[in-house]
Amino acid sequence: MVKIVALLGDFWHNHDDAKAGLEAAISRLPYKEAVDLQYITYEEVSQALDGKPDLFINAKMDQLNPKDEQVITWLTEDLDQVLENYVLEGGSVLAWHAGMAGYKIESNYIQMLRGYFLYHPPGLQHVTYLHKENEKSGENTFPLSDEQYFVHCDTANTEVDLWSTGEDGNSLAGWKHHYGKGKVCCFTPAHTKEGMLDKNVSSLLAEKIDWILAK
Repeated sequence: MVKIVALLGDFWHNHDDAKAGLEAAISRLPYKEAVDLQYITYEEVSQALDGKPDLFINAKMDQLNPKDEQVITWLTEDLDQVLENYVLEGGSVLAWHAGMAGYKIESNYIQMLRGYFLYHPPGLQHVTYLHKENEKSGENTFPLSDEQYFVHCDTANTEVDLWSTGEDGNSLAGWKHHYGKGKVCCFTPAHTKEGMLDKNVSSLLAEKIDWILAK
């Protein structure tokens, strides 16, 4: 049995939409019947990681109340260390969309991801995702109405495997690497339920999960 724990949803991102997108991706895995998928709250992350799941999926930004004057964040210094230790010891993390947004750049978590969200243009844009850099048409591309994430990425120390281009320019959309005894993936699509259920996004998310779970 493969154990996956997932932290989904925040002020800007609907939990149930992400749940539908994640389950669509997992349904594409050839060993889907062997996947034990559990949804957790941010208060349960530490306890969940103590159980040594095979994969922790984070699709939640750090700010719990981004529009309030006093903003509260969920990733404490202690939990930040717990999360890094979990990966160093063989656990793996998939930071999906909002899971790389709003965190302190100096945190162990962001240093472990080797990249983070900077901004996205207002609203949904016509975005083209590229399997090969600079190949902006053909079978290695697909269109999506999405928030185009512009990111910082330490490209020298990770493997970029997805790019994006849109009205506001070009960015990176996916990367992966080993960290300690574990693995880390970052994947920026998608913002809407329709986008997450898109067959291209769903297939790519399944590939990320499969890469992480491969021994």
